[in-house]
Amino acid sequence: MRRSGRRRPSGLLNTEELTVPPLFILLGFIASVTVLATLWSRFFQRGPLEWLMGRATGIARRIQ
Repeated sequence: MRRSGRRRPSGLLNTEELTVPPLFILLGFIASVTVLATLWSRFFQRGPLEWLMGRATGIARRIQ
């Protein structure tokens, strides 16, 4: 028995119906991450995870 209505996607990301090939999506993602990382490093000394770890170790030092 087949239900009418929406078809189930055939893959996890359903790339068969995309209008942009997955390679272009990957290249766009890589380019945007590179630009954001460059901008971040110009305005901040540390990355967000480094900052978070510094805060966590600072709090741990005060507790001991």
